[in-house]
Amino acid sequence: MAFVFLLDQYHAFTTKVNSILPSSSTTSLSSMGGAKIGFVGCGTIAASIARGIATQTDVPIEAISVSRRSKAKSQALADEFPTLVTVFDDNQEILNCSDVIFICVLPDQTASVLQGLSFDASRHSLVSLVSTAKIPDLISDSGLKAGNVSKMICLPSIARHEGVALHCCPTPDPFLTSLFDACGGVVTLQEESELQASMVTTCIMGPVYGIMRQNRDWVLKNTKLTKEEASKLVIKQYMGAVEQAQRLMEDPDSLDELIDEQTKGGLNEQALGNLDQLGGLAAQDKILDAVVSRIRGESDGSIQQKS
Repeated sequence: MAFVFLLDQYHAFTTKVNSILPSSSTTSLSSMGGAKIGFVGCGTIAASIARGIATQTDVPIEAISVSRRSKAKSQALADEFPTLVTVFDDNQEILNCSDVIFICVLPDQTASVLQGLSFDASRHSLVSLVSTAKIPDLISDSGLKAGNVSKMICLPSIARHEGVALHCCPTPDPFLTSLFDACGGVVTLQEESELQASMVTTCIMGPVYGIMRQNRDWVLKNTKLTKEEASKLVIKQYMGAVEQAQRLMEDPDSLDELIDEQTKGGLNEQALGNLDQLGGLAAQDKILDAVVSRIRGESDGSIQQKS
């Protein structure tokens, strides 16, 4: 499962680059004609989830209610899905019109926003997109039952039903699992510590792009290719590698096998060996340790250079 999740994340990144070139009550309501989804906060991730939900076809959706902020993103959703999306200035109106509520605000706003809303314990399910929010705090601030509160982490590629979502749901929610699965896939976790550790795979986008740029710049220095040509070359090479791995991702040993099948004494085997010898692979562990340390509030995520 972890391998499938990791490969889906890498595939989402390469697809993005290439483009440049529930609670039981919610489940029953959905089966009666369509779920009503609300978003308190409408930034990049919220808009991406809303777009993914609006365009999937497996789970019936009756309505999507979104906060006006940010105005550009909420208006774009309303323009794209005029019969499905309604924009509200009052967050309480979103709750009044919805069964599943996604809270998508800044970390320091989460408690006050939730405490200022009136949730219906018999109707509402709350899904937090705030990475640092803790489930016990979400339960306390919303007044909802523990079984109706969960956390979700995903990338903007969910708008295109690519990548895979992480859903920390201590109490199983078949409706939300079906909904997220329809938006590209979901890995369900029961404990926040598991979610925190799995979240590091969503933080590899920056490093991957940085390495790709480094590769491109090296090619530019050592060839007469244009920047456009070098960028396409590097991007296509990465896409080919990820797509090859994706085809084999149901096999949990496939990454090991892909490495083992490199030609003995060949350039790829040697390049990987040099990367390992220079500490490149060990550095990955240190980077991921730092990321999860920040996620858990244990540090600021910085890695101190030894003098």
